[in-house]
Amino acid sequence: MDILGDHIMNIKNTIRNMLMKFTIKMVKNMNSFKKTLLIVTAFNLLIMLPLIAVISYAISPPQAQQAPTTTDQTGLQYGLGMLGAGLAIAGSCIGAGIAVSGATSAGAAAIVERPGTFGTILIFAGLGEGIAIYGLLVAFQILGKIP
Repeated sequence: MDILGDHIMNIKNTIRNMLMKFTIKMVKNMNSFKKTLLIVTAFNLLIMLPLIAVISYAISPPQAQQAPTTTDQTGLQYGLGMLGAGLAIAGSCIGAGIAVSGATSAGAAAIVERPGTFGTILIFAGLGEGIAIYGLLVAFQILGKIP
């Protein structure tokens, strides 16, 4: 890697460390779970997600589209890209199913004992479903790169 790439990676690591420290500090000072979850989620969506997108764009800006060639290499790239996108979606959906099944089965037992835990259990089930969304995002990135 060149000097600029190393500098960008250092910035990315610094941002990741800041996010981890912020999250740990919020959890340690947690007086309300819902308030902390809202603050951390808003911070991630409004600040970290755009920042990571900008850094990712700076590391590898999109190249100009070239006319596809009809070689075997292009067909192989296309096939492997489609396979990779399919595997990303399949793996993430299987993982989300496992996560949601565990969260909801344990959540049903917890709700029977304490009905006030419904909101917390719903949040845990939603976090499990987030895994599938990450797989879908990875698949879109893969599909955007194939010729």
